[in-house]
Amino acid sequence: MTGRKMAEYTTLQAMGITDINNISHYKLSQKENTEELKVYFKRPEGSTLPNSSSFSFEINKVVAADNEALAQNTKGSDPVLIAAIGELNSLSKQQSKGDRRNILMQEIDRMEQVMSAKIQELRDDLARI
Repeated sequence: MTGRKMAEYTTLQAMGITDINNISHYKLSQKENTEELKVYFKRPEGSTLPNSSSFSFEINKVVAADNEALAQNTKGSDPVLIAAIGELNSLSKQQSKGDRRNILMQEIDRMEQVMSAKIQELRDDLARI
């Protein structure tokens, strides 16, 4: 992957993401009144740096200004979140399909390990009952 200029990614930089070349992918989820953006990084084995960073954004309520009595509350994403996703999408378009495939395979492997450990933990708890 070629190096990219940080100046092109001012929103990510403002969020504290300083090395965009190590971003592998991101996920967006919604919980009640917040949206959570989780950015994943490629790290060499044994690295002490975090594998991901999470950011929470409150879902904004947009109130129609025409008639307050009939004000309609709708939910909208935070402008910073929208800008960050735009920058992350720009980065992900630059990744090759092979890179994306490897990332997804690694994530599947990791999830299998987590689920296997959790299932074993539940079986151990059940055996103690």
